[in-house]
Amino acid sequence: MSEPDPTEASASPSDQQTPDPRPPDPPANGASAAGEQPVYRWSPRTRRTVAMFIAILAGLVLWGAREIVGPFVWAGIFAYVFNPAVNGLVRLARVPRPAAVAIFYALGIGLLTLLGFLIIPRVVDELDRLTTELPSIIADLETALPAEFLGQPLVVQDVIDGLTAGATSMLTDASQAVSAFRSAFNLLIHGVLAVVAAGYLLLAGPELFRGLLERIPPGPRTETEELIVRINSVLGGFIRGEIILVVIMSVTTFIGLSIIGIPFAVILAIATGFLELIPVFGPIMAAIPPIGLALVTANNFGWPGWVAGVVVAVMYTVLRQLEDYFVIPNVVGRVVRVHPLIALFAIFAGLQIWGITGMVIALPVAGVARVLLGYAYRRTVTSPRRP
Repeated sequence: MSEPDPTEASASPSDQQTPDPRPPDPPANGASAAGEQPVYRWSPRTRRTVAMFIAILAGLVLWGAREIVGPFVWAGIFAYVFNPAVNGLVRLARVPRPAAVAIFYALGIGLLTLLGFLIIPRVVDELDRLTTELPSIIADLETALPAEFLGQPLVVQDVIDGLTAGATSMLTDASQAVSAFRSAFNLLIHGVLAVVAAGYLLLAGPELFRGLLERIPPGPRTETEELIVRINSVLGGFIRGEIILVVIMSVTTFIGLSIIGIPFAVILAIATGFLELIPVFGPIMAAIPPIGLALVTANNFGWPGWVAGVVVAVMYTVLRQLEDYFVIPNVVGRVVRVHPLIALFAIFAGLQIWGITGMVIALPVAGVARVLLGYAYRRTVTSPRRP
């Protein structure tokens, strides 16, 4: 009978291993023995240089891609405005965020489709009537208005001809027609891009934002969160307030024009609502067409044209005053708080730099700039105790 092997009796393959006779390697570059990797930190000068290089590179990229920046800006505005609705749907319906975004898009498409069935036929009918009646309206306006204004002849037909000359040449010139088709196609592509980008932002925006905040050290993170709260109060109050103003002005203007009996009330009301987005000059531009129509068309009360024109002008003025003194303070809250002269400069600068989009976002951008400059002033001039 053979004796058992002493090595097999004293150890199992999993418990006994041959020790490595070599000593452990010393930690490299000051790293601890626990396996921590060395951390190399740039000097302040290097960090400033790299940050400046990244900022210049980002500016060059944005300038080179400025033609497609617009859809992403509108997508950001859309996602920012409707993000609270998606968050509320997640809490109330207890569904995952992707499902909430899908439900929100489905509801939005359904609502737009319903409004399209209710409004588009009326708008098309009014556009057909406007096309048919425009020559007689122009002739009536030329009769009702004075022949001269400030020593210059006032001919309505010349004004209309000047406005429509570009469209007429566009339709007759093949190259301009191709250019118009290309512009329309680009507008469609930009619209689809904005909708898709807004969906991605609604889906992953909050998580991305939290990830960026977590990369900030704890001390500066608190100041950053406070600064973001202030910026959010400016942007949130302004954008959501402007949307409510568009709806209020469109509905009230339609009711008022319908009661008086001004034709094309739907088109004029929609135009009035969206012209509210253009500061200072938007309301003035919105009031001119209905006043002109009131001068030369019949109304429900049988008033003379000049009486109907005065009534329409008074209606627009009263609505604007009610908006300024009741709606804006309670809905928008005057959160931008920018001096009127600076606001005027910002509006025209936005128009010069970025067209209508720049004109629309000029005031909220100026409000955010005010918040950032105030923060920088407190950090560099006043006491450092306040962020």
